[in-house]
Amino acid sequence: MVQTRAKRRKVELETAEEAVLFSSDTLSKIITYLPSVDLLNLALTCTKFGVSNNDDDSLIEKSALIAVHDTATEEQLAALPHYEGESSLADYHYLQLLRAPLLFDQLTVGAEYVDNEEDKSCVRYSNTNTTIETALSNNIMRAGKHYATFVSQSNIKCLLVGVIRPGEMDKYARGSPRYEDFFQNFSQTHVERYNNSSVQCCLLGLATINCLSSGWDDEINNETESWEGSESISLGDELGMLLDLDEGTLTVYKNERKLGVMKRGLAGPYCWVVSMRGLSSVRIKRGTIPP
Repeated sequence: MVQTRAKRRKVELETAEEAVLFSSDTLSKIITYLPSVDLLNLALTCTKFGVSNNDDDSLIEKSALIAVHDTATEEQLAALPHYEGESSLADYHYLQLLRAPLLFDQLTVGAEYVDNEEDKSCVRYSNTNTTIETALSNNIMRAGKHYATFVSQSNIKCLLVGVIRPGEMDKYARGSPRYEDFFQNFSQTHVERYNNSSVQCCLLGLATINCLSSGWDDEINNETESWEGSESISLGDELGMLLDLDEGTLTVYKNERKLGVMKRGLAGPYCWVVSMRGLSSVRIKRGTIPP
């Protein structure tokens, strides 16, 4: 009788432990402490966690969905469009990117990190010639509103700041994203999700305060436009940029004061990008949209 009761108690305990451990609600709270790559590895450990064999989401996918909607703000949710074929794991991954500091992940050969890769948010021009070098962020903006600030520590008139399509630069990429030497050595990603905008890159030239954009057909079709509200940017000023993919606009701010809409007709995805020359340097930072 004692052994039977103990056995029954053991079965009840194991059932209770499994109910707690393999609950999507419980797991959704646990995975908020995990990087998205670790969550993906967890999904691959066993069928209980991983991909479902039927049309239902797996336990990990259900838990990621709960974690996203329990922890994301309305603004963050608006920036997480659910593309066909993507799971909630992709949403969880992009949510983590939205919360992470902005970094310059790719540099052309003449650009370098100011602090030798210890701080990838600040880059500078390292060449002694007159070419232009480029640094871009891999943080992809697909929808919603995104605000970043840029502060130059030297030679602000030699900077271009703006957005570019996601992709990978090879070792031959040179110059501004509007130049053939750049875009012919740039492999685009997410091409199938470019929506209805042909604007491949859009930059603010801090020397002339013009909007410089390109569709990458050729350099002849590059556009240079003035925009209402433009003002000169001086050394020490904080340049803010608001990419609003709901409205399709790129708006410029100076020291948290709105200047005006620089470009319209944009549709994601985009990444932040800077180009520079003349021993210039710039720091990027994720910011809150000024009131």
